[in-house]
Amino acid sequence: MPGITIEFTEQELAELRAEAREKGVPIKRLAHDILTEDVVRRRQRQRFVEGAVKFALAYKAEFEREFPHGMR
Repeated sequence: MPGITIEFTEQELAELRAEAREKGVPIKRLAHDILTEDVVRRRQRQRFVEGAVKFALAYKAEFEREFPHGMR
């Protein structure tokens, strides 16, 4: 399986070790899960925002016709 090397300060590594120990998981598993969760969440949010913008633009003209003075 491909891998990457990530450098941490001694303090960061100590925190990761403590978190892994508290959760009862290997530090590699913890680091993988943290990175994966963060990346997936950001990408899902990005796709949501892009979809919302497309939707808003698709209905913008209709909205402006129905509400020529905007929403107040």
